[in-house]
Amino acid sequence: MADSSQVLELERLRNPSDSATILGTINSVRKSGPMLRSILHRDLRLRYHSSLLGYLWTLIEPLMLAGAYYTVFIIIRGYAEERYPLWVLSGILIWSMFTKTTRFGVNALVKNASLIQQVYFSRAVLFIANCLTNYLITLMSMLVLIPFIILYDITLNWRIIYVFIGLLFSGILALGLGFLLSSLNVVYRDVDHLIGFVIRVGFFLSPIMYTMSFIPKEHHWWYLIVNPMASNISMVRSGIQGEALLISSESVLLSMGLTLLIFIWGLHVFSKNQSRVVKML
Repeated sequence: MADSSQVLELERLRNPSDSATILGTINSVRKSGPMLRSILHRDLRLRYHSSLLGYLWTLIEPLMLAGAYYTVFIIIRGYAEERYPLWVLSGILIWSMFTKTTRFGVNALVKNASLIQQVYFSRAVLFIANCLTNYLITLMSMLVLIPFIILYDITLNWRIIYVFIGLLFSGILALGLGFLLSSLNVVYRDVDHLIGFVIRVGFFLSPIMYTMSFIPKEHHWWYLIVNPMASNISMVRSGIQGEALLISSESVLLSMGLTLLIFIWGLHVFSKNQSRVVKML
């Protein structure tokens, strides 16, 4: 009897009877606080483990990319915008956070199959811990913007809140896409290759090497529907420069609404399918 009860308990841990709903997933995350903190600590500790430069890579990588674009567009092409390096660098930082969070989310179940099969915990914790890790690293990486802010004599003001709003909705969008596609990626591994291609294309279709002022205002609404990250990047950039947004309030709200819709849809799909697809790992 004792052995049977242990087997049943182990089976319950591996295949819990949590409600396959959004509220069920949220409740399981709430109960998995210690696991969330443990994974978050592990990710931060291992991100640059055995790396000689360690945290400095969070500064070197965006600086090298910004330097490359500065060489092409300022030195070679002769583009005369004084703050162009700040534009590119801030855009790269936000896009990098979005990219890493999205790619991890799509592969979260596949890459953590052994851990998921051993013991039950809320699988959504994997997504949230990674997103928080990327948030913290991005905030630390933004220290590299300080010399440019001083160089261009930029005075920070209340619009700095745009930075945190843009970061928040970038993470929500990335989580939504991760939740939405992770289950499908378990069945069809082509999803990871497809999302990688879409993200690479999205880099050039996002206002990273340019600003929203390059796009006619009458096209903003559909542009932001196709690419909600454009709003987030523009908000962060405006917050850093202490300037008014280059897009209308209606366009920002439209982009935010779409982001929340993707997140809710993704969380619903994930909650409904996670128990079934985990058995396929």
